[in-house]
Amino acid sequence: MKMSIIYLCGSLISTLKSIESRLLTVYKTKLVNKTGHQPLWIGSNTTLNYPDNIFVGNNSYVNGGWLLANKNSKIVIGKNCLISFNVHIRTYSHNIKETSKPIIQQGDFEKDIIIGNNVWIGHGAQIMPGVRIGDNCVVGAGAVVTKSFEDNLIIAGVPARAIRDYI
Repeated sequence: MKMSIIYLCGSLISTLKSIESRLLTVYKTKLVNKTGHQPLWIGSNTTLNYPDNIFVGNNSYVNGGWLLANKNSKIVIGKNCLISFNVHIRTYSHNIKETSKPIIQQGDFEKDIIIGNNVWIGHGAQIMPGVRIGDNCVVGAGAVVTKSFEDNLIIAGVPARAIRDYI
């Protein structure tokens, strides 16, 4: 009996992954057509939330990770960008300002994220709500970007800070 349940669960997971892969392929085509930009590459291990609020520029590459827009906020990624595997870009987060309430009751907030042109975001970086990353920036692997940065910078650390000029 246990083997049947395990087989059934495994089969269901495989079917769901296949459906997700097909939907992502269809959505990638829509994304390219919607923005009018080509070519665009989004890895099959990329999770998209509110895909109609995600805009990716010409010649950009998004490896597996998370592009999590929300219903009232958007993610804009410029052209010629490289976004490495396991990068987490999220326009919404928990609201932790009302300390008189339990955290689960404090709700959340959302703000747009804008990533400029010619930006490289390294493996495992996290880009938080409301951040703007300027053109020609490099975000180091594992960085947690909690504030905006101007053009032409190398950004790294937790929380991220400007390490030096890029150009």
